[in-house]
Amino acid sequence: MEISIEKIPGGFRVDGLELKNGKCGCTSILPCCYSWSRVKRNGNAFTFWGKATGPESCEVFTWGYVVKKGDVVIDVSMEDALDKTIFSGYYPPLIEDWLERGWEVSGKSGERKDFGLWRCATCKWLYKEANQGSRFEDLPDDWKCPVCSAGKNAFEKIG
Repeated sequence: MEISIEKIPGGFRVDGLELKNGKCGCTSILPCCYSWSRVKRNGNAFTFWGKATGPESCEVFTWGYVVKKGDVVIDVSMEDALDKTIFSGYYPPLIEDWLERGWEVSGKSGERKDFGLWRCATCKWLYKEANQGSRFEDLPDDWKCPVCSAGKNAFEKIG
């Protein structure tokens, strides 16, 4: 059972799914978000940690999982917050994405609660589909970030 493992900018692509590092790029213009994601490789074991909370986060929760396929292991651990407004890291793939590729779950803690997240590359503000009431793809092409006025094309899907 051959599992493709590639080094990509900022992390790894394992079996077609990306595990990426990301960190706060504080500037004097933007407030610090204190958020990050890290991925480390040790042989065929990958560990992903993420922190999407800040000093003012109130709705904090943790979640994670461990998946295995052959001798490759992915261990994910996230400290997350429902009330986050900016996030500088990357989310790991959904557990369902691994299952679709034939991986088995050997451990799971908590539940991921935030989906449909798009991040502005300019100011790190998050468009949360659940809070905004419409899918990001359905916004008009001339829609702008409410924080920095960056265009819709400045956003990337992160979760």
